[in-house]
Amino acid sequence: MKYELGRLEAELIFTLERNERTVFTVDDARDLLDASDEVLRKLLHRLTLKGRIQRIKRGHYILIPAKAGYLPKWREQIHALVDGLLEDYYLGYWTALNHWHMTEQIPRTAFIAITTRRRDFVYDGVVPVHFITIKPHKYFGWTTGETGRHRFRVSDPEKTVIDSLDLPQYAGGVVEVAKALSHELDWDKIIEYADRQGNRTVHKRLGYLIELLETDVSEDVLKKLRSGISPGYGWLDPTAPHEVLKHNSSWNLKINIPSEVLRSI
Repeated sequence: MKYELGRLEAELIFTLERNERTVFTVDDARDLLDASDEVLRKLLHRLTLKGRIQRIKRGHYILIPAKAGYLPKWREQIHALVDGLLEDYYLGYWTALNHWHMTEQIPRTAFIAITTRRRDFVYDGVVPVHFITIKPHKYFGWTTGETGRHRFRVSDPEKTVIDSLDLPQYAGGVVEVAKALSHELDWDKIIEYADRQGNRTVHKRLGYLIELLETDVSEDVLKKLRSGISPGYGWLDPTAPHEVLKHNSSWNLKINIPSEVLRSI
């Protein structure tokens, strides 16, 4: 397969780029080219084989940047993809931690919170896109971000922390989340979000980390977190080996990460 673009292929790609259309439909392509269904079907198939577009659902495609676009360009395209494809969503967990510069790690996977189940896929054979289906009562706490010329939804810093403590497996584990506590946060909002999230283990993990890392918060914050914990012991980090190093009775946690590891972040 030759990778040069034919006349109609080039016309479609260049027109989409000129109009800043990242996500497009078959009907969009038909209107731009005024081509028959048969010609259009073959053209879209060839562009898919050449790696210039990718089918994301029936009748919907995303424009793939040239390989010279590098990873930042791919991220920009993914942001446009999800905003053009989804309604109730936000970028969250490890992706949001990176967006807010709360971690120096760059997750290879894009983590997206949604309220209706969707199938994961790999964008351009490079970036896995993982959808995390959340219950409707957890769909809150997002804001609008921008990258390049695209706008997208992303969990705000406080919701990023709460989501990541709720499901640490999508945030690189509790060690990555702990790094976020050194950043400026609205602690009243943190408490509100923790209560709304509905997972009392979030209160336990957050309270334990605040005390261990000596995070500068008021005693009232710790009091409110402690009032929200439930009976029974949960794991500090469900992604770490389930080997109990000690039981923390203050926060009803089974500690499975050495305290020196957390203090060294």
